[in-house]
Amino acid sequence: MKKSAIYLAILTVFSFIGFYSCGGASSNSPGKAVITLYEKMKSQDFEKVAKMYVKKDGEQLSEDEAKKIEGLIGMGSKEYEKKGGLDTITINEEKISEDGSSAKVDFTVHYKNGDTDKEHASLIKVNGDWFIQVTNF
Repeated sequence: MKKSAIYLAILTVFSFIGFYSCGGASSNSPGKAVITLYEKMKSQDFEKVAKMYVKKDGEQLSEDEAKKIEGLIGMGSKEYEKKGGLDTITINEEKISEDGSSAKVDFTVHYKNGDTDKEHASLIKVNGDWFIQVTNF
């Protein structure tokens, strides 16, 4: 039960997080940003993954907040490994706001053991790049 609660918390964080493209990753669309996020997760570079998140208003996370995200991502990675690890991401739907400043992406996470999870992310465009929004900071 405790593991389920941790896993649910991790999924919730991922669902409400906005992606910030950094470290040379160009994200011309919200869907590409989500795919890039999961590619960085697969490589277990949690520090770079944490830099891909911003607060709901587009403000960068504080150092403490980024460390919390890194820890949650690390726990999530362990849960993903129980499913054989992350395999691919399929973008199901991408909705960009009329003004082009925010987006919602529905996607499916495919695991190497054949399992899948349907996910959702809210993104915001900051300085031309898409970031996943964290709504609970």
